[in-house]
Amino acid sequence: MSAHPAKRNSGAERSDDGFFVRCGKQYTNAEIDIIRRNRHLRLHDLQGLLPGRSRNSISGKRGSTGFTYRRPPFTHGEDEEIRRHAPTKGATGITHILPHRTKWDITKRAKELGVALLNNKEQPLKILGEPLADAIRKRAREDGFSVRALDAELGTGLYFTSCAALRAQRGSKPNMTAIRKAIEFFDAALIPGPEGAFTIDWRDE
Repeated sequence: MSAHPAKRNSGAERSDDGFFVRCGKQYTNAEIDIIRRNRHLRLHDLQGLLPGRSRNSISGKRGSTGFTYRRPPFTHGEDEEIRRHAPTKGATGITHILPHRTKWDITKRAKELGVALLNNKEQPLKILGEPLADAIRKRAREDGFSVRALDAELGTGLYFTSCAALRAQRGSKPNMTAIRKAIEFFDAALIPGPEGAFTIDWRDE
């Protein structure tokens, strides 16, 4: 007698990539290879190559495998474009010339080249009172990027711009989802401390 149709879901069928994605199961070797080969992609771009996987899931897998985000190095031609247009354009304007580079990438690279971008000015940073958020805001400023632009880059709403301060005033714990997105972005690491506290290892310092 043939098996009932509802029970035909054999081990062979369950081993296909789609099954694991749909059910939130372990990553397949093919998916991990995609993550490995596309370390230069942001999470939202990488998600397009991994249908069915959430950004949080992909971010976690990047961290556990060590295949975290790596900015592709700037070419000589790109550096020349930044030098040529820096006096008349800000980072946003140069993204139209180098569309595969984000405003963040261009601002950071300009700083490394010692090039001043047009209108690249901000008010002094305020201390929010939330140590992890304040450290991340400080790192963003050191890299030549605004805090509002950091929130836009990470998709964290206004957390680093203002919400972290409100949470600190209420005595709430930090938004660790937002914190971890920033940690991955900067290729840093969270170091656990006493009583559940964390510090940040920037690795490149």
